[in-house]
Amino acid sequence: MRTYRSFAAAVAPIALAAALATTGCKKQEAAAPAASVDPAKVEPAKEAPKAAEAKPGENPADPAVAPPAAVSTTTSVSVLSDPCPAAGEDPASCPKKPATVDDKIKVGHILIGWKGSLPGKPVERSKPEALKLASDVAHEARKQGSDFVALMWKNSQDPGPGVYDVTPEMRKRFVPEFTAMATSLGEGQVDVVESRFGYHVMKRVPFDFVVPEKPLEVVCADACPGEGEDQASCPSKQDPAPKEVEVTHILVAYVGAMRAAPEVKRTKEEAKKYAIELTHKGRAKGADFAKLKEEAKSDDPGPGTYPITADAPMIPPFKTMALRLGVGQVDVVETDFGFHVMRRNK
Repeated sequence: MRTYRSFAAAVAPIALAAALATTGCKKQEAAAPAASVDPAKVEPAKEAPKAAEAKPGENPADPAVAPPAAVSTTTSVSVLSDPCPAAGEDPASCPKKPATVDDKIKVGHILIGWKGSLPGKPVERSKPEALKLASDVAHEARKQGSDFVALMWKNSQDPGPGVYDVTPEMRKRFVPEFTAMATSLGEGQVDVVESRFGYHVMKRVPFDFVVPEKPLEVVCADACPGEGEDQASCPSKQDPAPKEVEVTHILVAYVGAMRAAPEVKRTKEEAKKYAIELTHKGRAKGADFAKLKEEAKSDDPGPGTYPITADAPMIPPFKTMALRLGVGQVDVVETDFGFHVMRRNK
């Protein structure tokens, strides 16, 4: 069963988060970025082990994560050479290695890759272009009143939540470079480190920091119920959100989507059109969603039905959609894996 580490795992922590978070069903590469594949841990001349496969809901290629047995001995080397603070920047954001390393460290992370640096994820920018972007983002993050989370949502290629706990027990799971940088920052400080997965723009945040929920992009904006559709299948945000649900989803992948199989030939626009068509079929009166999933030949190699809790380490858009649906409701959301047509079972 070619799972993406379990949808949940795929979205898990990541320093890769940095590279990405622990991916669900993906095998972690020997050198995974901070939470899945530890790019930092691989020796320069050696190839990193292949990353574990992740499921479509999980955090698939997490460059931030390293194998459990890996121990980071890497020192933190910033790729930034400009004086800090620059004009308009907050002096408190300038990196200064603390005298002691706290047990409770949390960092926000923006992963900026270049062509070939992120397994299974198409990136066209060159390495010099990635370095310039990472430098620009870091300087923006150092400005007075800068919103790091907004910068993360706009620029990061980390499929995970983007904010990770770097506690003693977690440090061996991140790519060495990620861990080294995270443990060298004081609260509020911003810096950039390179791993084989890309450039990691990192900011240390308070340990009790909770990343806000990213607004979901509407994929299917058609009125609901449409002709022949069941009113009970129309999505309506649950307030308060349930703590645990079970959903079945149909993954519609496209060329260029994360871990899309070689046989997938549809374009992103074709995938979106098909996903919306499946959404309407799933909302039809008397619709059998399990049967629809079989007929549609979902691109998720896993079981397709997953239990989800509020603290599950799953890709944010997938988890957010699952926890906002009522029982029997059907909607569609996009992640790096493709479009997920989802129905809540219970």
